[in-house]
Amino acid sequence: RQDAKLADVPRDVGSIIGKGMNLLGTPMLTPDQVNLWSEDFIPEMTQEEYDALPIKDKIYTMKDFGIDAVPIEKIAFNYLHRFRVGGHFVDAPGYH
Repeated sequence: RQDAKLADVPRDVGSIIGKGMNLLGTPMLTPDQVNLWSEDFIPEMTQEEYDALPIKDKIYTMKDFGIDAVPIEKIAFNYLHRFRVGGHFVDAPGYH
């Protein structure tokens, strides 16, 4: 198992590193990757704006696929309780 080492670097520094690595045969980082990774790809639009987009420019949302968003708080307990020591039936002080 490898532990990835990450470092926050400014976009310009990452671009310079990418240009240097781009000269290698199989670069691990390119300036194009730096540009892509430094941008947010989630458009800030309301559902009505998504629905009003023409078909050729359509940005699909979960609603288009029939998926209803559920807050994580509603499903987290059902998922995580199985990993507790003693499982769901642990005797917690003050609970029983």
